[in-house]
Amino acid sequence: MAAAIVGEALLSAAVEALVGKITTEISEFYRSKKLDESLLKKLNVTLLSLHAFLNDAEEKQISNPAVKLWMDELTQALFDADDFIDDIATEALRRKVEARYHQSATDKVRKVLSSAFKWSYREINSKMQKLFEELEHFAERAHNLPLKKGVSGNVWRPTPTNSAMDDSTICGRDDEKQNLKDYLLSEDAVTDGGSKIGVLAIVGMGGLGKTTLAKLLYNDAQVREKFDVKAWASVSKDFDVFKLAKSLLESITSAATNLVNFDALRAELQKNLSGKRFLLVLDDIWNAGYVDWTNLMQIFCVGQLGSKIIVTTRHERVVSVVNATQTCPLKPLVIEDCWSLISKHAFATHKCTEQSNLKQTGRKIAKRCGGLPLAAVALGGVLRTNLSNDYWNKVLTSNLWNLTKEDVQPALLLSYHFLPASLKQCFAYCAIFPKNSELHKEKLVQLWMAQGFVCVPK
Repeated sequence: MAAAIVGEALLSAAVEALVGKITTEISEFYRSKKLDESLLKKLNVTLLSLHAFLNDAEEKQISNPAVKLWMDELTQALFDADDFIDDIATEALRRKVEARYHQSATDKVRKVLSSAFKWSYREINSKMQKLFEELEHFAERAHNLPLKKGVSGNVWRPTPTNSAMDDSTICGRDDEKQNLKDYLLSEDAVTDGGSKIGVLAIVGMGGLGKTTLAKLLYNDAQVREKFDVKAWASVSKDFDVFKLAKSLLESITSAATNLVNFDALRAELQKNLSGKRFLLVLDDIWNAGYVDWTNLMQIFCVGQLGSKIIVTTRHERVVSVVNATQTCPLKPLVIEDCWSLISKHAFATHKCTEQSNLKQTGRKIAKRCGGLPLAAVALGGVLRTNLSNDYWNKVLTSNLWNLTKEDVQPALLLSYHFLPASLKQCFAYCAIFPKNSELHKEKLVQLWMAQGFVCVPK
């Protein structure tokens, strides 16, 4: 299911690509021939109308069968449209190349650039009219679905993280926790690169447990005793200094604030941090500009020596921007820890010893988690619904990732969802290769270029 959703999330990119072709290559061809330009304009408007629904549809198809069916049918219609537009674009390019050569060389050029394009102008107009009517029908159907027009992809976010946790469900990360805990408890400015405030960056791909490790440190008894003030803020995609300062202040005071002036907010936050040793967690930073980070750090300069900030991120560039004085690159869990995590969620109140006949199958399933704690937890939730050998073997040998919206999909789809449309095409294109294929990047880039996914600089 996840693979299908990723494929259909390509639609927004496909529509953008079609609009681009129509407004450039196809439009010029239509103007130079006796073709119905009004059809082209109407098709362009319809495509833009469909595109306005797609961000909302890409999310809602996970839970709404009617939206999923609409997306399935629209996918095929858009691929057919792309084939038709590509044929016209190819013919337009062929004629443009021929026109650049002298008449004497035209025959040679025709041999090289031979074309199967045999449609008359009337046929082109007829096919374009049919295409317009079909896509217009999809646009009309969209109005009868629970879809919002003009929803930005940036609106879709995961549930904000918080500092609460149940450490009885944690497996592994003991060494990482101890090393980072030792760092947090240190007060030496040398340890923090000469800075009064140390920045610890936990970095790794989605699902590796960065937030969980930050929670373990944040809630540790010795860490709690060490720091006078603690605060947690969930950042996600938008690094907004005002929102972060407000979130941190509300975390410290456990009360909402109505301050709308940034300077007043800054003063109130500094009042709560001044002369105190604090620990702040900025969880899941996707991007941070150097200027924004510098402005945020200026607020924290009133803290006491030994104050620390924990940053979690998927991106190495964020580590550089925050000028981390200590970095912890997370690695995947070992298979045994993945199995422990699965078993804790799968067996729940049952003792694992009572289900020893499932251990062998469970460990094989654990291997397929790729060392991702998030995947292990989601799988544990699936396996707990049926503690039988047959069911567990079925899970092992079938599509493991056919999970619901509440499980693993939002976490794994988030990276894809926020890619630019052009990069979505490149990513989804990789699905044509068999599983475990070895991809050569130079060849892959050339294939992307051949498909028109990557613009070649002139």
